[in-house]
Amino acid sequence: MSRARRAALAAALLGAALPHAAGAQQPAVSPPLAAAWNRDTTFTVWLFARDGVPLDTAAARATAAGAHVRVRSRWLHAVSVAAPAAALRALARDRAFRRIQPLGRWVRTVPPGDTLPAWRVPAAVDTCAAGGDPVSGPSEMPYRQLNLRGLTDRGFTGAGVRIALLDTGFDTADPAFAGVAVLGQRDFVFGDTAVRDEPGDAPGAHAHGTAVWSLLAAAVPGRLRGLAPGAEYLLAKTEDIRSETRIEEDHFVAALEWADSLGAHLASASLGYLRFDNGFAYLPSQLNGDVAVTTVAVDHAASRGLLVLSAAGNAGPAFRSLVTPADADSGLAIGAEDSLGAVAPFSSRGPTADGRLKPDLTAPGAAVCALVGGGAVRRVDGTSFATPLVTGVAALVREAHPGLDAGSVARALRAHASNRAAPDSLRGAGRPDATASAVFPLGVVAAAPLAGPVGSVTPRFSWTVGGTPPFAAPVDFRLRIAGDALLAAPLVDTALAVESFDPVRALAPGPLWWRVDAAAATGETATTGPVGPVTVPAWATLLTLNAPAGVTTPDSQPLLRWTSPAIAVPPGPFTYDVFVQPVAPPGPALALLGVTDTAIVVPRPLERGVSYRWAVIAHAGADTSRTESAGPFLVLDPRVPQATLLHQNFPNPFGATATCVWFDLARASAVELQILDLRGRLVRTLIPGPGVSGSLPAGRYGRGGAGGPTCDPLFTWDGTAADGGAVPAGVYLIRLKAGGAVQFKRAVFTGRDP
Repeated sequence: MSRARRAALAAALLGAALPHAAGAQQPAVSPPLAAAWNRDTTFTVWLFARDGVPLDTAAARATAAGAHVRVRSRWLHAVSVAAPAAALRALARDRAFRRIQPLGRWVRTVPPGDTLPAWRVPAAVDTCAAGGDPVSGPSEMPYRQLNLRGLTDRGFTGAGVRIALLDTGFDTADPAFAGVAVLGQRDFVFGDTAVRDEPGDAPGAHAHGTAVWSLLAAAVPGRLRGLAPGAEYLLAKTEDIRSETRIEEDHFVAALEWADSLGAHLASASLGYLRFDNGFAYLPSQLNGDVAVTTVAVDHAASRGLLVLSAAGNAGPAFRSLVTPADADSGLAIGAEDSLGAVAPFSSRGPTADGRLKPDLTAPGAAVCALVGGGAVRRVDGTSFATPLVTGVAALVREAHPGLDAGSVARALRAHASNRAAPDSLRGAGRPDATASAVFPLGVVAAAPLAGPVGSVTPRFSWTVGGTPPFAAPVDFRLRIAGDALLAAPLVDTALAVESFDPVRALAPGPLWWRVDAAAATGETATTGPVGPVTVPAWATLLTLNAPAGVTTPDSQPLLRWTSPAIAVPPGPFTYDVFVQPVAPPGPALALLGVTDTAIVVPRPLERGVSYRWAVIAHAGADTSRTESAGPFLVLDPRVPQATLLHQNFPNPFGATATCVWFDLARASAVELQILDLRGRLVRTLIPGPGVSGSLPAGRYGRGGAGGPTCDPLFTWDGTAADGGAVPAGVYLIRLKAGGAVQFKRAVFTGRDP
């Protein structure tokens, strides 16, 4: 295209109206770009189009401005371009774009101290000699650490699982990969299908990718056995190791979209991106799952059913030393361990900038035996080599359960990992257990009852175990139910072969916790963990004459009603014993035994003017539970008292709650009601007092009205003196002067709560 024609096209495109972008601001520009674009150089950047701007339009506007379009990403709704500084400044004013950020460079994640990276090791160097396990030789260690033999010895090879590998290239001609199914291969660096070294490559370019692939698919008799040789592979050469060449994220994004288009289930990327063109880099604060394009692409892949596993990086033990795309929310970032399960010092640590724990999982990544070319098997270090091992675990789990989606596979690996009880930013959930993940892919899930109240004292306990393969059947269960979260003293501890349990005894009211442990025939285990607290209801809830402050009733034969929760038969139905007990003055209880209904009328009249409490004892088989009224009730006596009498105050002793004072007057009298200390000194006068005259007619005083509380607040004492200050705890005298007589009662004040 001539310069004049390109200028005309630019004028037409850049001047075209964009109704969808009307009023839109200019694109946000990454600060490193804004600081550097005055240099006379070419920048490689991502241009993120606004919603509603087609990618074709975005690419055309970039071309018109003088940029060269490299990759179009439908997932990111963006194009990557190589743009001279002048073109970049023009695009920064184009409202068709919402954001412009530079492309990151691939970071060779070489562990500190490793002076000979795997991809530069001479082919003749061989440090993994045959020995030990007759099939796997020295490569048996990951099988042991990841508990793989329970699957591989049963013939699982990853068959039916499609795995994409993104790396520096792959030696597809090495005889160690003979018979491995390669369904597609593509070189995103040179734009062809040759993923081996080719003219223009740096020598040994494909060694790193070959070493990674070997842990999944290679077979070197007596020295190396890949975890998933039966899987189908898509090989993507995305990284150019030549130091003078920019290595950019657009290859990674394009390769993921390519793998998705070919039906990949898993993608393994022993890659990390951190530095930008011109020497800038992602800041730790930008590793939040939303900035790096590779990270965003990983989340897009997961939403389409493609689980991406990526290396955490080899910049440990520094805090927040991850590389992108390990910060992706929906991908799995893999750290490295040694053969004893200790986190490798070089393994990058989290958390992400927004506080999520990373890495997600760990696997052997120190002194791991891998194929480095020319038939040589060498010990290598790095999270690059832990990543394909976890990918192999995921492949075997998915082979055992083809219906599992990406999220379910990830959850299965986490659920059975070594550090699952206390995930952290050193190792995440830890090292996965391949066989347990395949035997219990969905775990043991509590179904009912869950935390909170239940409506029955014999609730059915149920749980589910989904997806257990036939080779692991049968599964046995142990159920424990206890009154403490640690289940230290179980009320129920029973072995079961089914996924439910119906209590044969009613459970006591209050909080309970329960747990189910499952054991497969193969020896793998899983658990619900403690479930609760589950709140079992009271066996009887009183509905009448049950106010905490007390209540009055005019009926000397009141109706007593209560309700009970559901109960299975047996041990139900409930039967009840009902007791009505005088409180002030105390006396023998009225007992009503063997009641089968939840309501009863007191069969004989109760004494008027006497305070009562009532209780229900519920029986379920041989077990009982007592429920008592929250406060007293009083049967009102409308008649004139036969004698002047000061009753004992209640409650007594008392503290934070005021005590109630009752007295009866047989005739109209001048009345004084006072509180004295034990030396006879006046503490407080209740009568006469506010609202109460010193001259009262005959009657009963201190009681509440019909249907109200048992205490009249005008005749209570709250433990204060005349000046309103609290008196010391101790014994005090209540003195009543009326009708020419003086009467005393002792009141014990325990003091107010601090």
